[in-house]
Amino acid sequence: MGDALLVAAGLFAVVAGANDGSSVLSVGLRVPGVRPLLSLAVLLVALVVGPWLLFGTRVATTLAHRLVPFSGASADRVVLAATVSAMVVVFCLVRAGLPTSLTLALVGAITGVGLGAGLSVSGGELARILLLGLAAPIISGVLAFLLAPIALRAAGGPQPGRRLRRWHKAAFCLQCLAYSANGGQKMLAVFAVAAGAASSGLVRDPWWLAVLIAALFGLGVLIGIRNVSAKLGKEILAVHLRHAIVAETCSFAVVMGAGLAGVPLTMSQSVAGALVGAGAREARSRVRWSAVMRMAGAWGLTLPASIAAAALAGALTRAL
Repeated sequence: MGDALLVAAGLFAVVAGANDGSSVLSVGLRVPGVRPLLSLAVLLVALVVGPWLLFGTRVATTLAHRLVPFSGASADRVVLAATVSAMVVVFCLVRAGLPTSLTLALVGAITGVGLGAGLSVSGGELARILLLGLAAPIISGVLAFLLAPIALRAAGGPQPGRRLRRWHKAAFCLQCLAYSANGGQKMLAVFAVAAGAASSGLVRDPWWLAVLIAALFGLGVLIGIRNVSAKLGKEILAVHLRHAIVAETCSFAVVMGAGLAGVPLTMSQSVAGALVGAGAREARSRVRWSAVMRMAGAWGLTLPASIAAAALAGALTRAL
C-alpha cells in the first residue's frame, strides 16, 4: 500500500501542476512580453525554497495532522483514498466544464475520508479553513478595488512604462512565494505521509522531496500548458498589465497570510476575487459575471462532492 500511495502522490503532484499552474501563471501570461518558461522556473524555485528554507510546513502539517490525525498502520490506505477521491472529483468537474480548486477538493476529501473511516475530524480546524476560504475572494476583491486606482495612475496611460513592468515582476515573484507557503504544500502533505516524513505531528521537507515535488509539478504544468491562460486571465476579465499587478499583489497578501497561519487556501479564489475587484473598480461591465458565477458554482460543488466521495472510500477502507 505504501508503494501505491507513493505513485498516487506523484500523480497528485502532476495533477496539481496542470490544475494549479493555471491559477498562478494565467494572469501574468495574459500580458504581452511575459516569458512562460521563465515564469515557470520562478514558480518551481519558489516551490523548493518556500517550505524548505523560508516558511516552514504549517499548511502541510494542517493537512497531514491537524484536520484529521493520520497515524497507525491504516494511514497509508486512508490518505490514498483521500488523494484519489480529490483527483477524481476535480477530473469530473473539469470534464463537465467547471474548473475548480484541487486544494479545496483535498480538504473535502480529507474530511470525508476521516468521517468514513471513523477517524477524529477537527471541527474547529475545518471551520477555520472554510471561513477563511469563503472570506478570501472577498478580501482580495476589496483590496483590489482599493488598489486598482493606484495601479492605473502608475500605468501613466494606455502604454505601461518600465516601472509598471518591474512592479509586475516583483508581484509575480511574491505570488509564487505565497503559493509555496500555502497551496503548494498539499503535495508535500501527501508525499510526507507516503515517505514517512510526517511523524511526530510535524511534516518534514527534506531537500530531495522538495526537488522531486517541484519536478513533478513542473511536468504537470507542461502537460497542461495550453490551458494555462484559458480561464482566470481570460474569462473573468480582459486582463491588462495593471490588472495582473493588482491581482498578484492582493492574492499574495491573502494567501501568504493564510499560509503563515497554517490554513490551506486556494490561489484561484484569491486571484479571481482580485480580478473582479480590479475590473469592477474601473467599470462593472468589464467583469464577465457569468464566468464568475460559473466558477463560484464549481467551488460550491467541490467541497460536498469530495466529502461524499471520500467518505464512501473511507468506509470501504474501514470495512476491508
